[in-house]
Amino acid sequence: MRYISAQTTTVQTATPTSAVATATATPTPPTCQPQYDCSASPKGCLNGGNCENKVCKCAAGFGGGDCSLLACGSPLIDPSLRTTVASGTNCTTCDDGFGGFNCNVCETDAGCQSKPPSRTSFFGNEDMVCNKKPEVFYDAYMSCAVITPELEGFFKGNYTLTVDLNPVNKTIGAQLWLDATEQFFCTIPDCTLATTEQNGVVQTKWDCPVLHCTCLTPTLMCGGIPGPVISLGNTINTLKGPFSLTCPHNSKDCDFFIADLAGFFPTGLKMVDCDLGECVFPSEIQSSISSVKTTLAPGVIACLAIVGVLILFLIVSCSIARRNQVLLSRTPYTLNTEAASLEFRNVGYTLNKDGLQILKGISGSAPAGIVLAVMGPSGAGKSTLVDILAGKRKDGKVTGQILLNGKRVHESDIRRAVGFVDQDDTLPPTQTVYEAVLFSAMLRLPEAMPIHRVHERVAEVIEMLGLTHCADRRIGNVTARGISGGEKRRVSIALELITRPPILILDEPTSGLDSYSAHMVVAQLCKLAASKTTTVILTIHQPRSDIFYMFDQTLVISKGSSLYFGPTATAADYFRRRNLVCPPNYNIADYLLDIAMDQELVSQATSFEESIDEKAVLSSGHQTHITGNAVLRRPGHQPQGSTNDETAVSMEESGSSGSSNASVPMEESGSSGSSSASISEDDTVQKKQKTVYPTSFLTQLRVIMRRNLQTLIRDRSLLVLHLGVAIILGVFIGGLYFRVPSNLAGFQNRAGSLFFMLALLGFSSISALGAFTESRTLFIKERSNGYYPPFPFIISTLFFDLIPLRIIPSILMGCISYFMIGLSPVVVTFFKFLLILVLFNVATAMFCLVIAAAVRTTGVASLASSIAMLFMLLFGGFLINADNIPAALTWIQYLSMFKYAFEALAVNEVATSKLIDNIQGVAFNVPGSLILQKLFGFDLGGFWKNMIVLIGYNVLFIIAFWAIVSFRLKERK
Repeated sequence: MRYISAQTTTVQTATPTSAVATATATPTPPTCQPQYDCSASPKGCLNGGNCENKVCKCAAGFGGGDCSLLACGSPLIDPSLRTTVASGTNCTTCDDGFGGFNCNVCETDAGCQSKPPSRTSFFGNEDMVCNKKPEVFYDAYMSCAVITPELEGFFKGNYTLTVDLNPVNKTIGAQLWLDATEQFFCTIPDCTLATTEQNGVVQTKWDCPVLHCTCLTPTLMCGGIPGPVISLGNTINTLKGPFSLTCPHNSKDCDFFIADLAGFFPTGLKMVDCDLGECVFPSEIQSSISSVKTTLAPGVIACLAIVGVLILFLIVSCSIARRNQVLLSRTPYTLNTEAASLEFRNVGYTLNKDGLQILKGISGSAPAGIVLAVMGPSGAGKSTLVDILAGKRKDGKVTGQILLNGKRVHESDIRRAVGFVDQDDTLPPTQTVYEAVLFSAMLRLPEAMPIHRVHERVAEVIEMLGLTHCADRRIGNVTARGISGGEKRRVSIALELITRPPILILDEPTSGLDSYSAHMVVAQLCKLAASKTTTVILTIHQPRSDIFYMFDQTLVISKGSSLYFGPTATAADYFRRRNLVCPPNYNIADYLLDIAMDQELVSQATSFEESIDEKAVLSSGHQTHITGNAVLRRPGHQPQGSTNDETAVSMEESGSSGSSNASVPMEESGSSGSSSASISEDDTVQKKQKTVYPTSFLTQLRVIMRRNLQTLIRDRSLLVLHLGVAIILGVFIGGLYFRVPSNLAGFQNRAGSLFFMLALLGFSSISALGAFTESRTLFIKERSNGYYPPFPFIISTLFFDLIPLRIIPSILMGCISYFMIGLSPVVVTFFKFLLILVLFNVATAMFCLVIAAAVRTTGVASLASSIAMLFMLLFGGFLINADNIPAALTWIQYLSMFKYAFEALAVNEVATSKLIDNIQGVAFNVPGSLILQKLFGFDLGGFWKNMIVLIGYNVLFIIAFWAIVSFRLKERK
């Protein structure tokens, strides 16, 4: 790109040796210095000079031994606008009224009027004037000094930029000069021009989508010899844009920015002492300044919009939740006051994996207000039977029929009517006995129940089970001593009794208890059944004789089959008639287990034929026994919905008889939760209904968060460790990298400190595995027993894990180490640094929580998360260059959270820094952005992109955690 007279508007492109067509005269070029042997020197003749007879023959306008001196006849200067000082010397004086590096920038109106106009005014005899403002109307020339500390370390000298601005053709021409020698020129088409006023500041900005640049060889920047260790020729020749030029009207400084050169000039070329001028007619000067209101950047507006939508969503959600809470608090409620009866017919269970049949058509009943004991040796199927009766989800195939109060129901109704106490005591270790029972009451009693009534109910249950003396003691676990095993067993029962369930099923309630504690527990259950408010069904392995006779009815199971069902008091007589006599002074319960464990005795008991008298009893309403298919009942305990005629039918036959309209089919494979959740009065099968909880979402969230806060405060080890480690490591990192300099070693330390902080935060997030594993078992148990749905648990878990254990420690570590290391003091840079640390730490913690939720074994989860973290660390961009990764493994780097966090931190901190050093006498002043591009392969404009990716990781992991907890963490037995 070459410039001609201000009177000519045509922009010509030519080689560096092209002469200006409008030149009126060409002075005699300086004489070449004969002592310069151009044929021997690798430098040769510059600026188009020819080597003849070992000396340079210079082109017009150049002189010196190597033709490097700019003379008055230079084709780069319009000879019609300069005054020739002397032939063979540099041109230093322009004609009056013009100036600039190329003598084509008008200075006065007289200068424009001293030359014949290049065009005709639309209004006739109109004199040209000199426009010196950045707002250009026809064709302007500009000459500026350029501050380039990024290049001065390699190419020392004075830099000048000359620009031709043509709004008519929408083009820009630009040349960069180093010590009066042109280094490269650019042609820039299809530009848009806008002059705006914002907050009282008027500026003119040119935006161009593309540009084409040519580096002139063998100039210094483009590979001149001798030259520095680098050449910018290939870089300049491959520039594509976009390009922008911004000039405020009240300043002589402008900004020249090429996006492709952001690695060298991250903030663009700073143009100072700019001299701009164009000769125009007054009629052509029509200002197009538009007022621009103060607006935020589009990215900021988008972020604020997203935040606004989230806040609006939270407000709407909270309003709906609050409305539901108010409605529930005003809904009339009633507590259960009557026991319910439960009858089961031909209940069978087969494992899906190997087809093993655990239960083989067991039948029986538990009339309202009695205690039914299910006995049998280990592995007989007792726990499986009570799981099915309680509506628990099973992994195998369940068959049979269940009647609740003689009506056809679905398992979800059974789950609501049944309180279930598992044989394992899963209790919150940091809560006291009173707090644990109150937790169950706050979630399972009606929302409308006054709080003082809730506390009264809690105190009543605690007193009923003899727990008053330890009500204020923490429950404890294996690491923290708490209440005794018998007291824990009674606490588990109290959690279920708080709602006064019509049916209470307990699996091994005396397991692990001494004989006295076992007697106390059973005695309390018998009192509960005697009050006619709850029917009790329990499994028991080997009770004392006095405990055995507390039971109203007994069901003995042997290898999945029913051996005896009937009154406890007649069990001995029943087997005596089958020649199975209990020895004197021998516990009848132990004798029944002996029979159930011996296959010959089982065959003897089941092959005995009933007498005529026993068969006659079948038509009466008296309670007897069941063996095989014979059912006998006791007066006063006949299940509701049954008749004497129905009683005369065997349990197996009744499964297909007319009484089947009062039962629920249990044919399924996998989960038993696929049945309906409502009682069908018209005996029609309904679809599955959503579980209805007695409390609102806000109440559930408040109660769960209160317990999590108690756990966090009382078990402070994890919180104190995280905060302490964050502070100690922040001081350690700050001291290790204290006040890093801006040299080559300092650059390495600066990048290393950022990556080391990410490594520490990433591996500290593995603690989320253990923390969640402890609460997962408790959640599964409470969810199965209808305490709350998954969503409030998820919110509370994330809140008390992410904020105190992830966000606060990362902020502490960042604040301490940032200023000790001496990172960028810019406030915005500091907060962007903290934002990336927080997003990264939350993302890694969520990643570990997803693994903890998906993998049930803590050891496997820990191993998987550690290996995954190591691979993400390896491909994080610091240990291996992205360009050197084998093609088959390049995809792994895009899965690494370390890559996005490290690139964002490096770009945020290093992109605007300078690397100043001196290596073997060669001074370097290199922008850090160039190192990031060449050494790490980072995208200098990728900060916000990487931040968005980290946000995406957080959202993805939160959704995955919610999905796994909601659909996978369910009780299956």
